Amino acid sequence: MKITTTSVSGNGQILPDNPFQIESGKIINVAFLIYNEVEAMDLNCPLDILSKANFKEGDFFVKEKIYNIFTVAASTKKIVHSEGGAVNMVPAYSYENAPQADILVVPGADPLTIAKLCQNEPEMFEWIIQQNETTKVTMSVCSGSLLLSRAGILDGKKATTHYLVIDELKANPAIEVIENVRFVWDGKFITTAGVTSGIDGALFLVELIHGKAKADGIARALIYNRSEDMSFMNDVV
Repeated sequence: MKITTTSVSGNGQILPDNPFQIESGKIINVAFLIYNEVEAMDLNCPLDILSKANFKEGDFFVKEKIYNIFTVAASTKKIVHSEGGAVNMVPAYSYENAPQADILVVPGADPLTIAKLCQNEPEMFEWIIQQNETTKVTMSVCSGSLLLSRAGILDGKKATTHYLVIDELKANPAIEVIENVRFVWDGKFITTAGVTSGIDGALFLVELIHGKAKADGIARALIYNRSEDMSFMNDVV
């Protein structure tokens, strides 16, 4: 397993060696927070990419045990359904028994669902805060950044989110909000914009840990263009 590497991002930025200080050979615990009405692509895009990172670089027929990926919800005794009830999930762990995550991924949902979570789910935020204390990486997708903001763990950081809820993120003056980008990396935090930008954030995470060749190989397998170009949004935002 390749952990320490020097890489060059799509914008020419030289990326540091092993910025998250992940020990070589360590099985990396990846916790995906799930809850009712979670946006399926917010969840599945990074989940699929990190699952594919378990394949040997350049060979998608040979698996390596690098990432231990699991879901976490308030209870393992209740089915969690995605937005619109299209996908029903049985969480692997609850807040009480979930392993400590090395990487925590918090997907988003529609603004009303996020608002209800912020008002009615104190246990969720207690768990996010507790996990974040020792994570190597904490990542949000889309409006998931509002959950990290509500937990108070993005204070003093740069972050982004979906353009439809950008004003809600700006309502926290302790966060430097970056617009018109697919993702923002600040310290151990990666926040991404809307939905499919979770692909970009997760590929960037793979690049930081394993190098550009592995991330590009996964993108190629997904038939995905890592251009990070946001110009198509100019008529929207």
